[in-house]
Amino acid sequence: MTPPSLTFHEGSDADLKRDGVYEQILLDIICGELRPGAQIDEVTLADAYAAGRAGVRDALYRLALEGLIDRRPRLGSFVAAPGFVELQQVFRLRIQLEGQCATLAAQNARPADIAALKNAYRDAERAIQDQDWRAIIRFDRAFHGALATAAQNRWLAHCILTLHNSALRFWHYALPRRPADAVRKEVDLHLKVADAVAARDPLAAETAMRTVLGEFPSTVKELFAEDLPHAAGAGR
Repeated sequence: MTPPSLTFHEGSDADLKRDGVYEQILLDIICGELRPGAQIDEVTLADAYAAGRAGVRDALYRLALEGLIDRRPRLGSFVAAPGFVELQQVFRLRIQLEGQCATLAAQNARPADIAALKNAYRDAERAIQDQDWRAIIRFDRAFHGALATAAQNRWLAHCILTLHNSALRFWHYALPRRPADAVRKEVDLHLKVADAVAARDPLAAETAMRTVLGEFPSTVKELFAEDLPHAAGAGR
């Protein structure tokens, strides 16, 4: 048994096309274009993404495995609603797994992996100035995908990216509510992970990654307390 195909790996043209549909639907869920609780219509999505229904169906299956789509017998598919309890559970796992991932990346990264890490946020300043939060989400996915690839452990990568996709829904909610300098600080923290990986320093890489993850939950918790007072007790 092997984990599902990960989008940062090379594949056939058909694989890349399916991955493209998956990426588009995933980003629309993360960024709220497909809102929590919304019913999914395969025909509408196929038209919107200029894709075949088989590709859309495959993407929805993958997203259901990640917990981002709820499949309900006789009712159809719906965008899963996130909750603060889910956020806590996701981050407890991410702190453990991504710290280990950073350690392995510092030991195993190839030059191309290091370049991908360092380049992931190269256009972040423009996106922050333009308040293009969807672009920031893309950059963040590129960074964590590159780190997962650099670890050279496919199973670990699959677990990390599944958790990361869930966490990004909360970060996208937080981004427009944060000062620009706070977002810049978070980008800089990610780049410190890249520097530690490039320096082949496993301990520094793990420490830097734990610092990255330590920033996010407290930030989102504060925002949930202000804007979503009932979210702390909510779950899927």
